[in-house]
Amino acid sequence: MSKQSLIIVESPSKIKTLKKFLGSSYQIEASVGHFRDLPTKNLGIDLENNFKPEYVVSDNSKKVVKNLKSVLKNMDAIYIATDPDREGEAIAWHLIDELKPKIPVRRMVFNEITKDAILDSLQNIRDIDLNLVNAQECRRFLDRLFGFLVSKELWFNVKGGLSAGRVQSPAVKILVDREKQRSKFVKNEYWSLQGHFKSENGKIFSRLIAINTEKLATGKSFNRETGDLNSKNTIVLDAEHAAKLQNKLQNQDWEIISIDKTPKTQNPYAPFITSTLQQEGIRKLRMNSTQIMRIAQSLYEDGYITYMRTDSINLSSEALNAARQVIGKKYGQEYLPAKPRIYKSKIKNAQEAHEAIRPAGASFKDPQELKKTLTDAEYKVYDLIWKRTVASQMNSAKTEQTKLQISDGEYIFSAHGKTIIFPGFLRAYVEGADDPNADLDDMEKTLPIVQKGDRVKWDDIIPKQHFTKPISRFTEASLVKELEALGIGRPSTYATIMKKIQDKGYVNNLKGSLIPTFIGYSIVQFLERNFEDLVNLQYTSKMEDDLDNIALGKMKKEVYLNTFYYGSNGSSGLHNELGQEHDKLAERLIDTFSADDKNIEIRIGRYGVYAQVGESRVTIDDSIPPSELTIEQIDKMLLDKN
Repeated sequence: MSKQSLIIVESPSKIKTLKKFLGSSYQIEASVGHFRDLPTKNLGIDLENNFKPEYVVSDNSKKVVKNLKSVLKNMDAIYIATDPDREGEAIAWHLIDELKPKIPVRRMVFNEITKDAILDSLQNIRDIDLNLVNAQECRRFLDRLFGFLVSKELWFNVKGGLSAGRVQSPAVKILVDREKQRSKFVKNEYWSLQGHFKSENGKIFSRLIAINTEKLATGKSFNRETGDLNSKNTIVLDAEHAAKLQNKLQNQDWEIISIDKTPKTQNPYAPFITSTLQQEGIRKLRMNSTQIMRIAQSLYEDGYITYMRTDSINLSSEALNAARQVIGKKYGQEYLPAKPRIYKSKIKNAQEAHEAIRPAGASFKDPQELKKTLTDAEYKVYDLIWKRTVASQMNSAKTEQTKLQISDGEYIFSAHGKTIIFPGFLRAYVEGADDPNADLDDMEKTLPIVQKGDRVKWDDIIPKQHFTKPISRFTEASLVKELEALGIGRPSTYATIMKKIQDKGYVNNLKGSLIPTFIGYSIVQFLERNFEDLVNLQYTSKMEDDLDNIALGKMKKEVYLNTFYYGSNGSSGLHNELGQEHDKLAERLIDTFSADDKNIEIRIGRYGVYAQVGESRVTIDDSIPPSELTIEQIDKMLLDKN
């Protein structure tokens, strides 16, 4: 009886796809992701024995491991085909360490589940990359040391059940810092005069921008952190002044005094990487990052897209040819550049140079062809990836921006327009915006054809009230972008982080805005006082650099862990920061309000967050944004309670 070779993949859903491409000489089984890990009940790391780990097979995976051991008995070789990243490499190592096969072991790697890619990977096997394994294991140890040991300090000194994390805590700090900025903001009122002038060829939407040489205040004239006016040489219209101007100016003679036209070239966006796919999915599809990644995983496993955890914006020659074929056939030769576009990553810590996320194969399946095959959500994500990939290889868009000014000799109105001369890549793809109410930069805003010196007539120009707004809160999309820009964490973990900080109650998601709770405040404050490195964004970013160096073989895992835990060269190390005595009363104080000779303290206790005035206490609802809590609200809560 001829023996088979065993191929082990991570996900059971890949098995069916792979079986279509491979004959009966291969049996395919799944590890079902991470089948073993550090124990949940204890630290699982022997700190006194060079950080030796204790790994255990999870209860859910015991049957999987038993089956793999049984299948191995009839095999003559084993191919480990886990995902092509650090996590996949670590799972490959765990499989060999747990199964202890006595047959040849081969590591096969592919970035897409197509026949060509699978057959090619079988011809290009390699050994397990222990540097990648060490980097993943080091990251796991750091997460455990933070999550297990520092969380215990939070439980004991602040509130039971709270947790700290290597990426989770800096993410919450970013949100808390933004909320504190908003707390300092003082809202100001200003008015504008805006509406239409009539020309012979149509209406011109305009705003009053200056009186003689003095500029009028707009939203940009105010500091977004304080609300203060940036320049004293700016006129701030109030309601009365705006109304007077409306009556005064409608009978004036108005003339177009200047027209400036500026040609602009807009280049296409790079193809998707993990973080940009999440950002655009959140903006355009109104999904959260967890949903985006789950759907992308399904599309990858079913052979529709390339691997969806990647930092690379590179496209293979195969992909470039496929994109260019689509552009020529679907959009025409005028949209096709003379040669392919090559993108270079500017992202800090870009690693494991796979391809960008793109449709799989040597020719891209049109989204319309798959509409009946895919679920609605899968179709939307595939369509997004397809359009972004194709657009990345199209010609630039050519636009013309027009600015004209209208004046009566004293008062100056301004109008802006944008005309698309040649749409280029915009025919296929327009990027989304974090603010759903904001106009996309790519939208066409045409102005009627007018000439300098043309007379125009006052039409429906009216006063409009405005209030200054503080700096915006983060959305999931903008927080992902911020973490990536700072080099904190890996894009493949962001979806998990977003979900965790919300599930734990450290952050609320209100209409897309991420708002930290007072519980989130209390965690960040405790860490800032006692474990500053954990929420020091530069320190956390450097940690990613060090993990990259371990992955490249430039740094030893054990050396890094010893320095991190026990300290060196003047740094104290985590070990010396643990177990310190704390003033629990002080640690549980979150904020203080003072007014009318009374102090109001916001504290966290066993049962949650509360306000205390003298001997009186009242619970603070988790849904109240910290930057919006007022003394008046607290007084009303106390009154309602009594």
